[in-house]
Amino acid sequence: MPRDPRLLVVDDEAAIGQACRRILSRQGFQVDQCTDASEGLNRASEGNYAAILLDIKMPELDGIQFLEELRKKKPGVPVMIMTAYPSIANAAAAVRLGASDYITKPFTPEQITQSVRRMLARDAGCENQSEDPLTIVESWANPQGEFLFLDESWLQVDEDASVCVGALLKCLHEKKPLAVRLPQVGEALYQGLPLAGATFPDGHLAVVPSPISGVVDAINVLLAVDPSALFSDPCGRGWIACVCTTRFEEEIDRCKPRQVILANTSASSACNQLGQLTDLGCQVHIVKDWDELAPAIQDCNHKVLLFDAPSFGGVGPALVRRVNVASPSLKVVVIGFSASPWEAAYREHKIFYYAVEPFVDNEIVEILNAAFWRSAPSFRHPEHPKALFTPISSIGVAYRDGRTVQLLAAPGLLCDGKGLGGQLVQRLVDQALPVRTTRGDEVVTPTNVLKAANTFDRVIVLLAKDTGRLPGALVQDTTAEYVSATGVSASKVVTLVVQPGPNGHGLAGLDERTVAFLAEHVVRVMASC
Repeated sequence: MPRDPRLLVVDDEAAIGQACRRILSRQGFQVDQCTDASEGLNRASEGNYAAILLDIKMPELDGIQFLEELRKKKPGVPVMIMTAYPSIANAAAAVRLGASDYITKPFTPEQITQSVRRMLARDAGCENQSEDPLTIVESWANPQGEFLFLDESWLQVDEDASVCVGALLKCLHEKKPLAVRLPQVGEALYQGLPLAGATFPDGHLAVVPSPISGVVDAINVLLAVDPSALFSDPCGRGWIACVCTTRFEEEIDRCKPRQVILANTSASSACNQLGQLTDLGCQVHIVKDWDELAPAIQDCNHKVLLFDAPSFGGVGPALVRRVNVASPSLKVVVIGFSASPWEAAYREHKIFYYAVEPFVDNEIVEILNAAFWRSAPSFRHPEHPKALFTPISSIGVAYRDGRTVQLLAAPGLLCDGKGLGGQLVQRLVDQALPVRTTRGDEVVTPTNVLKAANTFDRVIVLLAKDTGRLPGALVQDTTAEYVSATGVSASKVVTLVVQPGPNGHGLAGLDERTVAFLAEHVVRVMASC
């Protein structure tokens, strides 16, 4: 990225400039906006901008005329055309005048981020490619900031607002993974949907969810060669990707620090455990007796107590009983040892887990993941008899501002009352929106897409097909086959493609967490149209 990454957005709709500023300023850009084309041309001609984001249809001076005038003074500055009225003629004229990219409105935060970074990378030529990938790996291998977790996945915000992401995974039955599947640079990620995957010798694929939405800016190429770092140093050299976040403010509250209390009377043992827990991204508060433990368990930020049984000896079970009384919701993990004479006494009390030397075999990773598990967006399953679980081919919604949107789903993807279909309908109903569903299976064709586009303001086409990504991965496209086949404006039709589940049949086989996040993202797309 240029050292002075200033962008100029020229669009007569102030909301477009505001949206670009909100999305891109967090990524390190200084974003100026202008709603008057003539004023924008003066600023673009005189200012030192890394790129111009230009609306093609404006009063008095349209985007093509703007570009013609700009090229007289600034022949080389990258320009991205933004339009809700794409046409072959405009595209050809823009290319002739050296436009670097072309994006259809309305666009998502991920799409505008991808376009801007692609445009700047292309303008820089091979400069970025010359950077040693191992240098990038090392630059993120020494974390400094706070770790925030979404289940097993973590993120860490750097000083320049870039975000590093990774995960804590447990080796299955002590087997090391054969390979780690990484995202691609420039790929859009969505919170709760696949970030990466680890394949084990028995064929099991462990899918890592992304803790935040954004666009991949860099990946840890070391993991492709040596996957072991993902397990031996997951919060250091095992980081997965660097991400330009696109929905940070609305999603970050779901990511939480792992704050634990470590009760241990042995200074040397506590020091060793502290080091391992810190390496796993935890914030640790050490206590050595009840006087220190009592106030610590009243802190609502502490969700988990790791209680070192060997150091407390025979008085340990009584202390755990006092913890249960004083803080009933606190999850107590007892760290024991084989053939402990106090194990039965501990199990008489309310404990989350009794672990035998969990720091030795790294079982502590699995315990922490279970103790802090909390991510799936809440969903109330409606009570329907199984006979009422009928297929859904479309969902129509009328929003309060008068916009109407219809979701057309390929056969087998949506069902009334369960799975993704049940979640979509329930989430829309919970917003007190009028929802109309069409039951039955119907193949999505250009004809019914055109019919829907003539009736509704926007049409969402939901498909499940192999995109070569991890199960549950989501790809959003505004230039898909249904746009070209129907002749409908690209601004009216959005195609959402989901990578099928492990068995290759639609969404069957996707876990409940992935389905819940899919529903959340689909509802968001419908609302933003």
